[in-house]
Amino acid sequence: MACFVVKRDLPGITPEALQSAGMRAKTCCAEMTKEGRSVRWIRSFYLPETAQTHCYFEAATREAVEEANQRARIPFSQITTVVEMTPESV
Repeated sequence: MACFVVKRDLPGITPEALQSAGMRAKTCCAEMTKEGRSVRWIRSFYLPETAQTHCYFEAATREAVEEANQRARIPFSQITTVVEMTPESV
C-alpha cells in the first residue's frame, strides 16, 4: 500500500467542523474497505496559521483516496504520494 497526503485549505473552519470531517473520513474509509477497496486514514495535522490540513492516508491507489474524500464531502486541493521518513528509519 502507498501513502498519500491530502492537502486542504479550510479558512474559517471550526473545531466542530474539523471533528465532523474526521468522523466522515473514518466512516467512508471503513465503508470502502468493507467493499474491498482498502483505504485507511492515518492521521491529520491542522495548521491554524494557514488554515490548512495535511491528511495522511494509506491505499493502493490515489484514486481510492480521492474517492474516500469525495464520499466524505471534504474539499481538498491536492493529493500527492509521499514517502515516510522517521528518525528510526534514517
